Amino acid sequence: MPDVLDTHALVAELVSKHGIHVDDADPALAIVALNRLVLEKSTDQISERIRLELNKFEEGVAKVQRRAGQLVAEEFNDHLAAVRNSLQTDITLAGAKANEIAYRIERANGYPVMIRWTVIGCFFALVMFTIGVIVGWGYLPHHR
Repeated sequence: MPDVLDTHALVAELVSKHGIHVDDADPALAIVALNRLVLEKSTDQISERIRLELNKFEEGVAKVQRRAGQLVAEEFNDHLAAVRNSLQTDITLAGAKANEIAYRIERANGYPVMIRWTVIGCFFALVMFTIGVIVGWGYLPHHR
């Protein structure tokens, strides 16, 4: 809407379209001007009300977004904790299995080593016994 009511244009339009002749001082034009002022005032009030309601709506949306973000973060933290616990359990089980495997390897390697040294010990004991028998045989009186 233009800022100033152009009464000359209104009068010309009434004459051209409807054939009604009115002068610039006619009370009907005052009513039109008054209606225009009321309409402008009402439009301003409605615009302000819409702006206020839109601000409230945007604040509500912001609150919902914050709350949704909090919920997503909580859910993420819960899942992260579950994954962390699962990994810790897996690490603990892997450590226990590694210890068991190391123990079995040690036992497997320890048994043959023990047998090997036992055989070597028995062999040298037999060698020493044989040397003793040979030396003792040489000192017997019937062989001299």
